[in-house]
Amino acid sequence: MELRTVTPVYQRDFGVVTIMVFGWLIRAMATPSVDRVRSTIRALQWNTQDLLQDFDRTVLYAKLVAEDLEKYNDSDSVHELQDATLDILTASHNLRNHSKALDSISASYQPSSEVTNFEQLLRDRVREVEEESPFDPETHELLKEFKEAVWEVHHAGEPMPGQEEEEIVVTGASQAIPNTACALSGKPVDQLENPVRSRACRHIYERDAVIDYVRKHEAETQMTRRHRPHPCRCAAAGCPGILVEDQLICDRSLKIQIQEYMLRQQSSNVDVVADCTHIDEDDVTPLKASGSRRRS
Repeated sequence: MELRTVTPVYQRDFGVVTIMVFGWLIRAMATPSVDRVRSTIRALQWNTQDLLQDFDRTVLYAKLVAEDLEKYNDSDSVHELQDATLDILTASHNLRNHSKALDSISASYQPSSEVTNFEQLLRDRVREVEEESPFDPETHELLKEFKEAVWEVHHAGEPMPGQEEEEIVVTGASQAIPNTACALSGKPVDQLENPVRSRACRHIYERDAVIDYVRKHEAETQMTRRHRPHPCRCAAAGCPGILVEDQLICDRSLKIQIQEYMLRQQSSNVDVVADCTHIDEDDVTPLKASGSRRRS
């Protein structure tokens, strides 16, 4: 058995963190079967998705920590976190390219009489994927959100340098969680098993609940034999948006936004508890007392 592993090392001034980005494991045989290749790729893809989620969480944590550091005007540490975010976004992009390359190999591989050089095959497929999707981490949406979050600490409501006033409204709307609970199931968004959102109005739903809602509406419309079908309105109160089944999506940004919402809620609860427990002895007033407390 031959083990070939690609292990990029992610290094920063505050230490060395070794992240296993990609593992390529094949048996040393002349013509591995299609099933063996595909089963190996499936195993790798499973680990890849876990790692990609870890990357996204790390970027989110970096943004939240950067906000706190900015409050204390620790610009050096904020810049360090921004550089680290750039590195993680690059590593995440490269890992996604490897994942796409593996998918391509899985779909097209056929055994032949010649020995397959899997290492070279993977390298070639990765290069093809990279050529199809050029990448610049400086323009990545998550880096943009990082910079905007840091800017908002001391410049709330003000445009960033080079940003127009109307961009503030658009950006704020795209990043915020529009609803904290599914309008159909009533579940909080952080408890939804399969969250999706409408491209039109961005309201978040439990997938099964909203698909059932849309399909029931379509069935009722067909039963009434309307010549001009009435569109399915968003179930959120007061929302004029239209729900269309193929416009209900669960993308990477939705999962990150829900995670951010959860973390901010947890942080808010901790702050409230801290405020309530930080009471000086002299400020404690007996519950039975009415009016101000007299001191002896």
